[in-house]
Amino acid sequence: MKTSIPRVVVPLACLALLLSACAAVDDTTESSTDSTSSTAATEMAGLFADEALTSDAITVDCTLSNGSESTCYQFEVASLSSAVDTEGPFCPETTTDEGGIWVWDGDEPGLYALDEDFWALMESQGFEFADADGDITIVDPAGGTPSSSTTENSCLQATPDDSYHLQVLIPTTPELLDEVTDLSVISQIGLAFDGVTIFGDAPSVLDTGGLPALDACGGHIDPSGYYHWHFGAESIQSILDAAGANVTCAIEQDNEAPVALAYDGYVIYGSEEDGAVPTDLDECGGHVSDTEEFGEVYHYHLSTDASNLPLCRVGATAEVTLSSPDGDNVALPNGTAGGGGGAPGDGGPPDGEAPDQGN
Repeated sequence: MKTSIPRVVVPLACLALLLSACAAVDDTTESSTDSTSSTAATEMAGLFADEALTSDAITVDCTLSNGSESTCYQFEVASLSSAVDTEGPFCPETTTDEGGIWVWDGDEPGLYALDEDFWALMESQGFEFADADGDITIVDPAGGTPSSSTTENSCLQATPDDSYHLQVLIPTTPELLDEVTDLSVISQIGLAFDGVTIFGDAPSVLDTGGLPALDACGGHIDPSGYYHWHFGAESIQSILDAAGANVTCAIEQDNEAPVALAYDGYVIYGSEEDGAVPTDLDECGGHVSDTEEFGEVYHYHLSTDASNLPLCRVGATAEVTLSSPDGDNVALPNGTAGGGGGAPGDGGPPDGEAPDQGN
């Protein structure tokens, strides 16, 4: 089953369909449709921050994960976005310095600042990140030389690389899947409107022994050198404050703004709507409601948990969502995402009409 929702991201999509239907009688249709697609891509690009995109957004033919032949927006962004600060701090040099943050999933789980209290917690649970002098072992996960301290566990901090670009394909008209797709560790979530890619949870220390530190806004450098998010940064401060993490995200906080485009074509908004957290969200964190940008459509919301990203995806993605046109050695993982769980809510988001949500 697939359901098309023309109004979700492009108000002019209906015009494009009408032009296509007239192709047999109007030999100017192809150029008109191309113009409409270009306009739609330009309108979508208008949601992005200044300098977030490194070239004009365009619309291209694409094949979706459900086998559909469709069209996708093509966005190109820098490996290190100029729209955000990608310099950390990440790993502190000593236990008394303050670094970034981490979502701990062992005993006493929660969101923590990487400060003296956190390293003491790690030591109490048998993890050795610091030597007797309090120096943290910092290692580049791409194979760089570790710091002078060498302990069983290490804080991971990759070296940035601004020499290449990333290319993103996102359906112009979302199509629902029969089953939702779980978004697990390092699953591809979407593209933030600051030009930074978004991934699911970073790998657990319990699994790898290394801690890939995040900065105060929930992002870090991948081993391939590009910066990416593991949080929706625009809604993170309230989560940090609730956790008692004494760090501040420098990104302007707006709990109701559109913050990203998910890889299935649905927009991700902040954690609130009309001043409150919505109470009718489905299992993926989405619902149909009126939006200032697109009218009454299905969209996701960030949550108030750590991390605050959608836990599953309702729609089909492009066969290749994320690539690098000029980074031959760039690793672009897609986690261990898989189908399951059934459609969200009452069968998923309907075709643009306000439904009886029933959830």
